[in-house]
This record gives sequence, C-alpha cells and structure tokens, in this order.
Amino acid sequence: MTLEEFTAQLNANTFWKEFTFSETRFFPRPKQQVELADGIVKIGSLALVFQLEERTEETLDPKTERQWFRRKVLGKAMDQIKASLRYLAENEKTDKATRLRLEVVTLKTSKRSSFSSLDSRYLRTAGRPNSTSRRPPALSTVAAHDYLGILDKLRVPDDVRLYFEYREAVLPRLREAGTVMEEPDIMVAFLSEKDLPEPESIGRLHAFVQDLDAFDLSNIMRDLEAHIVNPERSSDYYRIMEEFARVPRSVWREFKTRLVISLEARAFRFALPKTDCTFMVASMDPDWPVTGVDGTRMRTNAVVMFTRAAKYDLKTRVGVGLLISKDGEYFQLDWCVVDESWAANPKMEELLATTSLFGPTRERMVDSFLFLNANSEMEV
Repeated sequence: MTLEEFTAQLNANTFWKEFTFSETRFFPRPKQQVELADGIVKIGSLALVFQLEERTEETLDPKTERQWFRRKVLGKAMDQIKASLRYLAENEKTDKATRLRLEVVTLKTSKRSSFSSLDSRYLRTAGRPNSTSRRPPALSTVAAHDYLGILDKLRVPDDVRLYFEYREAVLPRLREAGTVMEEPDIMVAFLSEKDLPEPESIGRLHAFVQDLDAFDLSNIMRDLEAHIVNPERSSDYYRIMEEFARVPRSVWREFKTRLVISLEARAFRFALPKTDCTFMVASMDPDWPVTGVDGTRMRTNAVVMFTRAAKYDLKTRVGVGLLISKDGEYFQLDWCVVDESWAANPKMEELLATTSLFGPTRERMVDSFLFLNANSEMEV
C-alpha cells in the first residue's frame, strides 16, 4: 500500500468517504489540468489539505536528514499546499481559500529510515504562513505514524479539528521554551484539557477510555442515504452527516444514549449552541402503522413533526431528527434534516403546550474524553 493509499484509507474511515477526496485533479480553465495536493478532506467550511512526502533512504547523518526535510517538506510540500489554495480561491465554482481552516502535511517514516537522527522539533511543527488574509490557514507537519495514532485515539472529525487547533497553539510556546515534546505527550494534554503538554506524560494514555460502544455511530450512519424522508433532496444526506461531523464526541455519546433509551417509546432532544443545531431521537408509537403506503406516510410525517418541534423548542436554525420504528423483529430508521431560520409559530407553540412530546430542558456540561483513575474508576 502506498503512502497516498494509506492516508486516503485512514481519512475515509475517520472523516467518511463522502467528505474524502484522494483524486484531486482540478480544471481552472478549459483543457488545463492541475493536480492539487495529495488528498483533501472537505466538511462544510472545514478543509484539511494533505501533501505527502516519503523518506526511505537510510542515513544517520542529522545534516542530511535536515536538508531533506527542509527541501521536501518545508519547501516542496508547503509550496504545493499554497498553490492548491490559490487554485481553489481563483475558481468561482469552489470554496474560497479563506474558508479553509486547516491544512496538514504528513510525512512517513519507514522500516529503512526512522528519522532517529532528525530532531523531534522538525517532525512536529505548526504555524501559519505569511499572508495578507485576516487569518491564514494553519500549516502543520506530522509523521505518518503519529497521524495514525491521532485518528486512532480521536475517531470523531470535529475532535481531530480541535486537536490540530490545540497543537497549533502549544507547539510555538514549547519551541520558545526550548521544550522537545513527543506527539503522545501533546495528545495526553489535549485529552486532559491541559494548558500545555508535559514531558513524559505518555503513561496517562493507558488510562484513556476508548468507549466506542458508548459513542460510535457508524452502524446507524451506514446506509443513511436510503433512510432520508426527502430522497429527492440529495443534499439532505450530506447535511445530516455534516452536522454530526461538526460536533465533538460528547454529542455523539449523548445522541447514542438517547437512541437506546428512546426504544422505550420516548422522545428526546438536545442542542449544541456552538453549531446552532438540535438533535432529536424519537420512537414511533407501536400502535401506528409502519409498513405499506400508510406506514411510510405516517413515519415521514412523524419524523418531520418531531424534528420541527424539537428544533422550535430549543430555538435553533438546524434540526436533525431520527425516528425509530419496529417492524416485527426489525427496527427501521428514518432521518430528517430541517434547516431554516427560527421564527415564532403559534401552531407550534400550541402543540408544545398541549402535548408532552419532550421533557423539561436544562443546561449541563458534558465531557468528551474519559480516563480511569488509580482505583480503575471512571473520571473525566
């Protein structure tokens, strides 16, 4: 497997294949073809642009390694990313470069070359290039094995974004203090919400709880396109996935918790103010039809009604809803997305006032990452 295939597969697993592009040829003008960076992940306004450089020649000479790194990574790879951004910005049919919030350069260590003679500060860098834009894109270098570890620990697209923003903020401070830090130390600090990483804190990773069963939504997100209530609106499929990609692990966990409880014929909703989106999970009344023409119409009307009511109740612009219904021994999932500005609606006010669709609302803080303490008990 090539480095490009390896990275594309990692990205597709974490950021979903719908938002991952490894074939990045671009046509800025008729009959003119330009190859962009080696890979792009594009989720709404977030873009991760990958330029990959592989070093396989064995050497223990620090000077030789630094020269290669400066020439191939800090030189060629960075120039390719900047060129890709320019091409994207110049084309009216693509998102402007000002919307691209993160670019990542990865490099690979191989069995023949472990970069043992290359200072760690070269392998872990982050910063922003000189630019006239108000906030130029971030440029980072990450070793391929470190990138694999980042995705393996975080799993959720928005948490990956948050990690690189944290990394970008702390690496210059560490460099200024003359502190050499390994990637796992930075990861531990991020997971623990520390202001700065601490050297040799990798041991705490052993206490990290990867509670996949509690937050992983891959099973219910699979084949989502076939369960949209408005199949003629193909963009709804991507909009629902995008809303989940914009929120951290804690929201995934809260959603899955409510999904399990809602199997008892209850309805739940919660919102994340940062993304202005309400998530709703409800179960179909077991006495209502779920199959045939009547069942399809009933399920469609129900998921739209519940989603609109939840969105209205929590006063957000976007609502993403999931309706669960049972057909014999099998469960059916129906998805819906509503995206429109909130406005007062007397009929909706009456519906919420005269029915008990949802329970009372309350604000609370939820943590994304969990650890075991010395007594093997859960802590945040």
